[in-house]
Amino acid sequence: GNGGGGQVLGVSTILPELPNSCTPLLTSYMRMGKKNDSEEVKKLQQFLNDNVGTTLPITGFFGPLTHAAVMKFQLGHFDQVLKPWGISLPTGYVFKTTQRWINLTHCSTLDIPMPQL
Repeated sequence: GNGGGGQVLGVSTILPELPNSCTPLLTSYMRMGKKNDSEEVKKLQQFLNDNVGTTLPITGFFGPLTHAAVMKFQLGHFDQVLKPWGISLPTGYVFKTTQRWINLTHCSTLDIPMPQL
């Protein structure tokens, strides 16, 4: 026998089943030209495809296509993302307010206060 110690990557059966709970989709800041966590970028790309109507390949690479899709999201949620900074042009950076609004869009029951800017 193999002892039954096999693990399936990406699947966890240890977490308790909590009703109506969800966790933040993104936990790190990302932008083009930075060393990004590819798993986080993949989640971002899938989110953008689902919510902005883009057709990004889910590569885990934050390139010009992902950058443009983030800017589209930022413009579409101007009041929640750009206005707090007092800016009108999108940055393409997944930083404090963008990350927060992506997480709240992904899971509206999360309690994420506006970060210190």
